[in-house]
Amino acid sequence: MIYVFTAVHDRYKITEKFVDQLLRQTYKDIKLVLVDDGCTDGTADMVRSKIPEAVIIQGDGNLWWGGALHEAYKWTVKNADRSAFAMFANDDSEFEDDYIEKAIKILDTREHTLLAGYGVSRQTGKVFDGAVDYDFATTTVKRGGAGEGNCASTRSLFFRISDFITIGGFHPLLLPHYGSDYEWTIRAWRKYGYTIYCDESLRYLVDEETTGDNFYDKMTRKKLFSKRSMSNPFYKFSMIFLSTPAKIIPITVANQIKFLNQLSKDKLLKGGTAHARNKCFCGSENNTHAYCAFILCIYQLLSGRNLAAYSSS
Repeated sequence: MIYVFTAVHDRYKITEKFVDQLLRQTYKDIKLVLVDDGCTDGTADMVRSKIPEAVIIQGDGNLWWGGALHEAYKWTVKNADRSAFAMFANDDSEFEDDYIEKAIKILDTREHTLLAGYGVSRQTGKVFDGAVDYDFATTTVKRGGAGEGNCASTRSLFFRISDFITIGGFHPLLLPHYGSDYEWTIRAWRKYGYTIYCDESLRYLVDEETTGDNFYDKMTRKKLFSKRSMSNPFYKFSMIFLSTPAKIIPITVANQIKFLNQLSKDKLLKGGTAHARNKCFCGSENNTHAYCAFILCIYQLLSGRNLAAYSSS
């Protein structure tokens, strides 16, 4: 048996296509666990009509990817068969009818492994995702393909339910969206000794027009401090503190200070006004989070600059 975990928000047609390809799989013992993060377009009803036995976890529209997968983790701890396989998947990942069957056969021969799919761009045909090498000093990533890395995305990632229980959940407050999957797989690699492996035979298509990576095509100040931004300083520091080896943290922080100083000089951030009252620097509409205030203090102490002046949208 395999549990397929995904999260959706108002992408009816894309989600429907994903559900249909699950129904076509040659491997039939599939349990779909779908986090409906506040859909208003009838997605949940469509999924129930096609897969009545699907588990649908209801969100309020504020879970984002990390929060949604953490809800899936909490459901897993209480309900899942720990001897089963599992898969994280974006609903816009496209794969062949024998894709899951292939993955289970590969994973069945590899213990203590997180198995990444071999993602290829639908638009260009180039390798888009696979095993990833994360540079702790610069917080940059080198997208790999087949072979081993130290982390992977959750676009198409296979593992065992017992692995999910061992590695644990996600950090929806510290890493609500981007970086949440890298932190989880790095934790598996560093703390628990898992192998992060991508097999070239597990080819799937990534649509660059629907994947969140195109969020960066036209960066603005508002986008920079969005929950969807991989460059958001608060989530960058979260990733550093959660994932980086202690001896490397000073180097990593110094590199981030240089990055933020450059942003403060950039036309993108010039002209910012004082941050709106009752709005957190990380983009939340709530009052400032203690953690975000802590990060702000670190930055201001080390750089002598006031990041708050640049973070209003």
